[in-house]
Amino acid sequence: MEQRRSSVKSINILSASQWKAAVALTGAALVSFSLSAAARADDLAVWDDQTYEGQSAVIEQLNKDFEAAHPGVTIKRTARTFDDMKLTLKLAVSAGNGPVVTKVNQGAGDMGAMVKEGLLLPVDDYIKKYSWDKRQSDSVLARDRWDGPKFGVGKTYGISGLAEIVGLYYNKKILDDAGIALPKTFEELLADLDKLKEKGVAPFMMGSAKQHLALHMIGAIDQAHIDASNRAELDDLIYGRGGSWNTKGNIESAKLVQKWAQGGYFYPGFEGISGDDAVQLFISGQGAFLISGTWYFGDMQHNQDIGFMAIPAPKGITKPLSVGGVDLAWAITSLAKDKKTQDLAGEYIDYMVSEKAAETWANASYLPATSLAADAQPKLTPLLTAGIEMWKTLNANDALGHYPDWSSPTMLKTIDDNTPLLLSGKITPEAFVDAMDKDYQAYLKGQK
Repeated sequence: MEQRRSSVKSINILSASQWKAAVALTGAALVSFSLSAAARADDLAVWDDQTYEGQSAVIEQLNKDFEAAHPGVTIKRTARTFDDMKLTLKLAVSAGNGPVVTKVNQGAGDMGAMVKEGLLLPVDDYIKKYSWDKRQSDSVLARDRWDGPKFGVGKTYGISGLAEIVGLYYNKKILDDAGIALPKTFEELLADLDKLKEKGVAPFMMGSAKQHLALHMIGAIDQAHIDASNRAELDDLIYGRGGSWNTKGNIESAKLVQKWAQGGYFYPGFEGISGDDAVQLFISGQGAFLISGTWYFGDMQHNQDIGFMAIPAPKGITKPLSVGGVDLAWAITSLAKDKKTQDLAGEYIDYMVSEKAAETWANASYLPATSLAADAQPKLTPLLTAGIEMWKTLNANDALGHYPDWSSPTMLKTIDDNTPLLLSGKITPEAFVDAMDKDYQAYLKGQK
């Protein structure tokens, strides 16, 4: 999902511009790409969603490094929040004034829709040219594949630079002061929440006025109850192969979250707090737990009491799924009209998913999707160390889950519209899940 992910503020660094016409070249044949027309091009319009201060600083550095290695190339960067990107990207590319290279949300609502309308170009040639499939697993790359309306198969339309895991942030000082050990099972987590509430401590930090903390909480709890050996049903839902969201697991997860919201387990006034503001409150020492993703590592590192772990699985689940996968994919739009432009875009993306870029992200305490080089020596924070170990375990166990909103073009809106109603008790958990399933079944019907 999605940063899932938006930001306290939108950074409009540079308005998007189209490629200027390539300068005509004459003379002898050129020896290398770095001395080719691509290296003498003027502007490369790039949109990204890295609007957090720490993330933006990394992107700025990577862009400067790329420009230094490609004399004559200027990156024209526009940074947009996740929600703003969803609203404007497709329209901008369709109108001809959008980016050549962009981040795009995976799933039917964004990448799938843009592929259908011919607004994105396949990157399979660059996967082969730069061996991206050696840097990231096939199951991760599959999240950027489309064959008509079929998700997860066919041509590949992007690749991501950051890994994402939705897990359980905890404040060790608050837990220690309450005499509570880290939970090893989901049953222990439930008992800890009760103890915290009895002691007058807000068990969970939550903000539901904006962004998607509640969505991630519901999805993470549900998927922690699914063993990797039984993931086929969820995969079928996300990849549009059929099935139903109307399951006992989804209903029970929604029921539990509603109980927490109604029973005083969330930070007081959560209904009027945005997700990003809730994170800042958590960093300031409010709330014992928070369920969200690794994209907050850069912010969370400022409080040394904060740790990160997988959502504890219930007894009997040995390889639980964790919601996540990768951040929005780097993609090439249809505004890359000629081969030279496309190749420059491919080279830019290659740098953004390179081992060098991975080390730069790691030094800023973010979790890269590309494995670090054997001789890399990044300054790993405790949070990032925990995230890297989780990433390795999830990939080894085939336990990377999914963002539920990827399952249809309108699922994110459906969930966002109904989550406040669920938390306030205005609809039942059954009605909440039914709304998701009606959305999904309508989408499937439209694909036939």
